[in-house]
Amino acid sequence: MKNKSLLIHTSSVALLLAMSVGPAVAQVDEIIVTSTKRAESAQDIPVTVSALGEASLDELNVDVFTDYLVQLPGVTAGGSGPGQGTIYIRGMASTTPNITVAGVAGIAPNVALYLDEQPLTQVGRNLDVYAADLNRVEVLSGPQGTLFGASSQAGTIRLISNKPNIDNFEANSSVGVSFTENGEMSEKLEAVVNVPLIEGKLGVRGVFYVDNQGGYIDNIPGVIDLSGSARFQAAGTRLNGTAFGDGFQPGVDLSGATLLEANNIALVEENFNDTSYVGGRLSLRYEMDNDWSIDASYSRQKLDSEGVFFHDPTLNDPDELSIQRYAPDRLEDSFDNLAWTVKGQIAGLEAIYTGAFLNRTSDQTIDYTDYLFVGQYLPYYLCDFSVTYPGAAAPSGTCGVPTLFTDIESEAETFTNELRFNTPVDKRFRATFGGFLSSQEVVERNNYTYPGSLRNNFALNGPLPGSNTDPNPRPAGVTFFNDITRMDDQFGVFG
Repeated sequence: MKNKSLLIHTSSVALLLAMSVGPAVAQVDEIIVTSTKRAESAQDIPVTVSALGEASLDELNVDVFTDYLVQLPGVTAGGSGPGQGTIYIRGMASTTPNITVAGVAGIAPNVALYLDEQPLTQVGRNLDVYAADLNRVEVLSGPQGTLFGASSQAGTIRLISNKPNIDNFEANSSVGVSFTENGEMSEKLEAVVNVPLIEGKLGVRGVFYVDNQGGYIDNIPGVIDLSGSARFQAAGTRLNGTAFGDGFQPGVDLSGATLLEANNIALVEENFNDTSYVGGRLSLRYEMDNDWSIDASYSRQKLDSEGVFFHDPTLNDPDELSIQRYAPDRLEDSFDNLAWTVKGQIAGLEAIYTGAFLNRTSDQTIDYTDYLFVGQYLPYYLCDFSVTYPGAAAPSGTCGVPTLFTDIESEAETFTNELRFNTPVDKRFRATFGGFLSSQEVVERNNYTYPGSLRNNFALNGPLPGSNTDPNPRPAGVTFFNDITRMDDQFGVFG
């Protein structure tokens, strides 16, 4: 896949022309980072930190989660597409279940993602914050538990946004158009306005963005039936270390059963993995006096995505990326985030209190048909359900279509607080110390739908008292479900 882009910036620009005599001297731009919880030059601090400044982010055309990670040394990203990323630093990341199983059931990630002072890390679904009006991206490799904690065992990624300028009016915008070979066109718009309401005291800054990213993967025609299931393989066939085939289910002979086919003709589409980001951020800065200041921001973003972001190489035309999907793949992922920071001086110490509240919801449908190839019990529900569950309707000699899909609803709320103190930078003895408190609740509901099981009258149509949040009957065709509430509370002191 080749991508060509054109980026147009419009802004108020001051041009300074100067003439000098003498040899040219190469100059390296200095980047101020806060990886030690103080504002210092990246060249002076005693920790390993990599940073991309604002100029580099613009030059590299960095926009989304995978864009800024791929530009950072030792950092890679995994996952199934937008809003579903896992970060690896030096190849390290915790293993979590696939989100089609239950993303919230895994262990917490060991690479943290921060927005300014706020950790955003979530199991299986790192927040895909659009990189609009960012001042820099910092990477702290290796264990960062002393000053950051909160999933920072393998490192920390920090997204630092631009703060309001309380002295000068600023406005700029950018328009971008890109073209993907064998794919669709993409376009984006970003706009930033900074207004000092009370010069030297109070300022606000707003950023708005919309980015429509065209697809580049084709969903091509396909036909599938239960013959690919482990149940119908030859005797002795092994899959993931388990023997299948003849005799796998004693007393049941499905060799003469009619296997209904599923086809995806209604979903065939070229370049079907479209994505759009729409959102904005409003920030406020108030300098009360020479010692005390307040920063506050509110962000909102909505991510809509269709299709998948992987392909089947066995189907490929040399110039195309193709796959066969039998149920719609879609994701709606949105978040609201409120954050605040208060800085001041107490007894000669710099005191900083920061807090944030994040609310995130996602609604996703995933084609689950590939489970056919590893789900050894799948024919029970599509063919001979009555063998295991007496009283159900007897098989009619016909096995249902193996189209499967999962609906996932996820809701997350995270509340974080941190209070820390710094000794003066001009003293020989320097210290940073404080405390951190966070609470996160994630509710996830997964409905696994097997339309072919309807012919066996299988239904979860009674009360479901084991559910955490939804005891109501599930929709027709739902054969299994997860209903999980996960709570993570963290408390720590550091120095």
